[in-house]
Amino acid sequence: MLQTILSNWNTVRVLRLVLGLLALGAAFSEHDKIMGLLGTVFTLQAVFNVGCCGSSGCSTNFKDEKSAEEKEIVYETIKK
Repeated sequence: MLQTILSNWNTVRVLRLVLGLLALGAAFSEHDKIMGLLGTVFTLQAVFNVGCCGSSGCSTNFKDEKSAEEKEIVYETIKK
């Protein structure tokens, strides 16, 4: 757990942490519960390095198009 928190810090993760902390600061100063919830979500996403999709929820399965049987295209010339 500590390994996840301390490793792989990139620009987007730092940006999420800064936005989350700014939102939490605004929530405390304005007594806004919704902003506090938003700040908490952003901060926890940054600390635990998770996104909105969870565990590979946004990944797609790519098909290997080369493995499909290729057909040879035959062209015919049309004369007038």
